[in-house]
Order: sequence, then structure tokens, then C-alpha cells
Amino acid sequence: MNRSPQRVAFINGVPVGKGGIEKAIMDVYNGIDQQQLQIDFIVRKPQKGYYHDEIESSGGEIINIFENKKHKGNKKWNVLMDIYSVFSFYKNLKSRNCYRVVHIAHPLLDGFLIIAAKLAGVPVRIVHSNNTGIDDYTKTGITTKITRKLRRYVCNRFATHIWGCSEAACEYLFDKKILQDPRTEIVPYPVVIKDFKDIKIDKIEAREKLGVPTSTINYVNVGRYATQKNQIFLLDFFVEMLRIRSDLHLMLTGPGPLEDQIRQRIKDLNLESHVTMLDSDSYIPVVLKASDYFLLPSIYEGFGIVLIEAQALGIPCFVSDACQPEPNEGLVDYIPLNKGALYWAEYIVSQIGLIDKREVDLSNLLKYDVSNVAPRMQRVYLEGIKYSDASTN
Repeated sequence: MNRSPQRVAFINGVPVGKGGIEKAIMDVYNGIDQQQLQIDFIVRKPQKGYYHDEIESSGGEIINIFENKKHKGNKKWNVLMDIYSVFSFYKNLKSRNCYRVVHIAHPLLDGFLIIAAKLAGVPVRIVHSNNTGIDDYTKTGITTKITRKLRRYVCNRFATHIWGCSEAACEYLFDKKILQDPRTEIVPYPVVIKDFKDIKIDKIEAREKLGVPTSTINYVNVGRYATQKNQIFLLDFFVEMLRIRSDLHLMLTGPGPLEDQIRQRIKDLNLESHVTMLDSDSYIPVVLKASDYFLLPSIYEGFGIVLIEAQALGIPCFVSDACQPEPNEGLVDYIPLNKGALYWAEYIVSQIGLIDKREVDLSNLLKYDVSNVAPRMQRVYLEGIKYSDASTN
């Protein structure tokens, strides 16, 4: 008799869209043995996400914890919604009685839900920190500051596993002492390396497919149009780069809340013929294949998994010093943000043809490959062991 697969409640909070974390967990979702394990996604908004059809067609569920409320989650967040979300999630866990794992992807938003998991007797409770610096670069009122501190407290108190995409991400969620906690591990989200390394088209074909110039030196930024990704500063130093040499082109992917502002900035700087805002559905391996260099001037970054993708294609990367050291496999160059636009421009242009001579150890990139990460995460989900003990051999 076939046994039903064990189930994981993956708390994404927002609908499962095209963000980096969502793409990575979908790679895990498609990399696990779905006969043994199934992942349901817990959200707090009614909107349909990019991956919802794929999840449901594979046997997963999308569960909105505000489904029984008139607003369905479409209202400004408040403390009462925090309280209701805990009770609603607890009720879901008890009524379904099928979850052995709760995995929280955004602890500063959904951290209180670990209380429900603890009360419901869920044995494996994973808190996964994926970013740094949010509090430093977002305006928060006293209520938000207090609730974030409380979320940190309950996550630390009730988690059985504390994961971070980098050491800095772990420290940001808690503090430096957390790295000494035996529950703490650095656990990467995966990349499908072969999608990048084995892409079948060449650079010219990729550029023609995207409708960008074929004879220029092409730079790319893959990231949401958001304050964190710092595309306004990117445009400011790119215009300085063009003053040094004119045979340069920039591609941006998006989407994000600052799209209109970025579009206006391109117009104000007269960059329309030198910058292409690609369709947000553009296939990232093709976008990277069309590129010569990658730019990531983020003001904070938990990891930057796109750097692994770029290096898998041998693309040199220029990133801010706010980015973490973990994804550097030989092709990442760090530049201080406080040096300003002119310094960035002069340095990046000076490296044309030089940084290309560096090499990346492709075998080392395989630790991020979904064929390695997904089976190990599956063993953690099924057995409750540490990620470091979940060898795929």
C-alpha cells in the first residue's frame, strides 16, 4: 500500500512569486522526492503568485492564513493580525495533523508563527535568515521595532534548526553569539547549475534573442527594482562609465516597486539608448549568457545567489562591500559603496579585460547545486537531523 508523503509547511508569507528565495525553494520543491515529501506554502495574502499553478499541479497546497477573514490579508498589517495569524496557523496545523516540519523563510515578518508550530507539537521548526540590514535601511515605527524584537526572541526560543544563507544573515537575525549555537548552520538555497553552465546558445544569439546590442560590452543587474538593490546608484555610476568609453550597454531585469522611478532616472540621464529594461519574464540563463560583466551595488545583501549563477557562466562580478564573502568563488570583486559613483565607474572600466583572466572552480560551485542541496534538505525534513549531517552519499 502506498503511503502518503510527509508534508512540510513552508511559510513564505507573500504569494510565491519570482523573487530569489521563491525561485530557490521551487528548485528544492522540484528536486525532492515528492512521493516521500510534499511542501505546502503558507501565505498571508490572497493574490495568485507566479508559481502557484506549478505547486498545485504537483500536489502542493497554497494556504492563506487569512482565508476566513473578509479582507483575506489585504489590509495594512497590525498587531491584531499578528495575533490572529498565530491562532489561524495553529488551527490549520491541528486540523490537518500532517506536518512534521515548519520552515519559516522570513522570520522578521512571520516569526510569531513558530509559536503555533511549537504549541501544535510540530517536531522540526526551521528558522531561515536570508537577509541583512533591513532595519538599517527601512523606516520603522516603535511598534514595528518591538514586534521584530519579539519575533527574534520567539524564533530563538522555539526553533529546532537555525539556518542562515551566510554568517552575516545569522548574526543579523540574532547576534554574533548565535554562530556558536549548535542549532545554527549556514545552509544555501540552491541553483540549478546545469541551466547556466550547459546553456546551448552563444553570446550573440542570446543578445539577439533579448534585443540588445551585439557589439557592445554588456553589463547586467539581475534584481528587483528596490532600494536594497540600489539601481539608482548603478545608473549614476554607469553614466560616468559612458563618459570614459561609449561602447557599453546595461541590462536590468526587475520587476519591483521602484520601476517607474528607475525608468524616469534613465530618461533624466539620457540613457535610453544605453540601458535596456528587460521583460521581467526573461529567462535568466539567457540574460546572463548575453552579458560580459555583472553588477550588484546592493546596500545590504544576505547572500546574493545570482552571483553563483553568474559565476557558473564565468561572468566576472562587481559588487558592493555590503555583499557577503560566501558566494565568491573567484570572480567577485568587492567595491566600497562609500567611494561614490566616479570611483565605481573608473574602477570597473579599468578592469575590462583584466578580471576576465580569473578562473572559477566549477567543482566548488556544485555545493550550491540543487542535486546536492535538495536531497540534504529532504533528509532534514524527514529525519530532523542537521543539514551538515545529511550527506547525499
